[in-house]
Amino acid sequence: MTHTRTEPGSPSVSPPNSAVAPVDLAAVRRRMIRLAVRLVWNRTDAEDIVQEAFQTALKRGPAANEALFEPWLVRTVGYLCLNHRRRRRPEPLQEWMETFRDASSSTGSIDRAEALDRLRGAIEQLPGQQRLALVLRTMEQMDYGRIAEIMESSVSSVRANVHLARRRLVELLVPSGPEEGS
Repeated sequence: MTHTRTEPGSPSVSPPNSAVAPVDLAAVRRRMIRLAVRLVWNRTDAEDIVQEAFQTALKRGPAANEALFEPWLVRTVGYLCLNHRRRRRPEPLQEWMETFRDASSSTGSIDRAEALDRLRGAIEQLPGQQRLALVLRTMEQMDYGRIAEIMESSVSSVRANVHLARRRLVELLVPSGPEEGS
């Protein structure tokens, strides 16, 4: 497991003699890891991706005390996650599901876990831009303007991506006809 290195001696960065509030890099890192976990479904990979994003920020990104830092970082983490997913398929949850089934006596819990697994599979099938827009909107609860800023696109494009993602999820999750054997 890798850890994000922040400024020596302090988890926050603030320019000297400035009215700008210090940036809590630890809080930003936690938010970025949460976002990355929701995009790659693996905490270790998410932490590595966030570490890479912070390293890129140190080399060629905006300074942590700039207004553009966090949108730039969210966009970078999002695209690194999408690139990671293209290179490597996510690990199946089968082992976790078996452990969960053994530990759970409630069929409602099993049904919820299976529904979440189906939802995860459906989200994985979405195109990258739709997946990123949907995760930022629904899981991170960002407004369309903020997502447009992060994705460097228009608000209408973000709205279209979220709409198309939701419609595609419905197509993937709702059976189109009577099930066989019913």
